[in-house]
Amino acid sequence: MYIWTAINIESQLTDVKDEIKNTESRVGIKGSVVNLPLHVSLKISFYVSDDISSDVIRTITDFFETLEPFCFEPVGIEKEGTIVWIRMKDSEKLSHIHYTLDQILLDKFNVIPHKFDLEYKFHATLYMDSDVEKISCAYEQIKDIPLPKKLTANHFVIGTSETGAPGTYKVAHNIKL
Repeated sequence: MYIWTAINIESQLTDVKDEIKNTESRVGIKGSVVNLPLHVSLKISFYVSDDISSDVIRTITDFFETLEPFCFEPVGIEKEGTIVWIRMKDSEKLSHIHYTLDQILLDKFNVIPHKFDLEYKFHATLYMDSDVEKISCAYEQIKDIPLPKKLTANHFVIGTSETGAPGTYKVAHNIKL
C-alpha cells in the first residue's frame, strides 16, 4: 500500500480550487488531482506492506496529534516539467515535520527516504499531465491567481492507494488540530 501525508488547505483556497477545476475542464487535462482535497504534500508518497500499513498510519497520526497549528506562506504558482503547483516557502516548522516523518518512518518501519525527500520542495499540486502543451496552457491561465499571504496548518490528512498511481489516492484519515 502507498501512503501520503499532507496539510489539508482546501477550506482556505476554495476560490483557487474552483478556478483550477474550470481551467482543467477548458484545457482537457486528464488525471488531475482535484479529486483530493487541496493539500500541501509533506513528503513523497511511499510504499509499505499491507500488514504494517495500519501501524504506519497510526504512528503518523500520533505524530500529527503532537503538533500545534502554525502558519506558512505560499510563494506562487509554478510549472515544474509536467506538473503545476503552488510552491510553499520553506520554513522551520514545515522542515521539522518533513524530516521528523522521514526519521520516524526509517527508524520504526525501515522506509528509506526517496531522493526527492532529501531536498524537498513543499507544494500543493494543481495539475499533472504528460501532455506538456496542456500543462503549459493551464499554467498560463492560472499563474496569476491571487493567493493568500499566509495559510494555516491545522488539518492534516493521510491518504492511501493500492497502486500509487496518480488519481488512485483517497483520504484514509483526517487529523484536525
